[in-house]
Amino acid sequence: MNINDFVAASSARSYLGLNSGTQSVARTNLAGQAGFDKAEKRIQSLVDVTSAQLSSFGQLKSAVSDTQLAAKALGSLSATSSNAAVKTATESFVGAFNSAISTAKSTSAFAGEGASAQSASRAGQDLVRTVSTDSATRDALKQIGFSLASDGKLTLDVKKFEAAQTADPMAVKATLAKIGQHVDNTATQELASGGNVSNTVSSLSQRASVLKNQQNTLAALQQTATDATSNSNAYSNGFSSFGSFRR
Repeated sequence: MNINDFVAASSARSYLGLNSGTQSVARTNLAGQAGFDKAEKRIQSLVDVTSAQLSSFGQLKSAVSDTQLAAKALGSLSATSSNAAVKTATESFVGAFNSAISTAKSTSAFAGEGASAQSASRAGQDLVRTVSTDSATRDALKQIGFSLASDGKLTLDVKKFEAAQTADPMAVKATLAKIGQHVDNTATQELASGGNVSNTVSSLSQRASVLKNQQNTLAALQQTATDATSNSNAYSNGFSSFGSFRR
């Protein structure tokens, strides 16, 4: 290359805003496009899993919250509450409690192995322990028709419950108020900031945010590679045109 060739080449590079580093980046990114695609798929897979786990834990959080509200309702029963109202509140509590147990199990199975699965299992186990650990509580519940199945769910013998209401309605309300308070306390601990369920939801939300940032960073890198490749091609075409004017 003579001096005129050199000047022409340098002028073209300057005019097109290119340098040897840009050309190197372009070649590197062209060669690494498969790596970009692989990284994009891997991150998207993690995003999908995390989003699904967040949705599942959202359902668990809602189920525990519903159980808490039903437990509070038991504690709100007054001396003037009718037997029908007491029975309705009790059946609502049983339904909410059992739904939370089922949701905890399904969330745990969906989350697979690891901290998220353990968190979901713990939520269900904590609720079950609330109604089963204390022998006095178990006996009191049994006397008014409650029993705990092997899967951790509560069942209510309606006839036995109604008979207990007829025999001593105040004793029934006292037992319900006690168990309602215990379950309310457990649910509060699960849902509180720093609690088991809330911690997991927060952790999954942070992971989703990190993955979103990674996707944005990867997209920016891909755009940079595309721009560099485009500029490199423009340089090559421009330099060829300058070559036709050499002296």
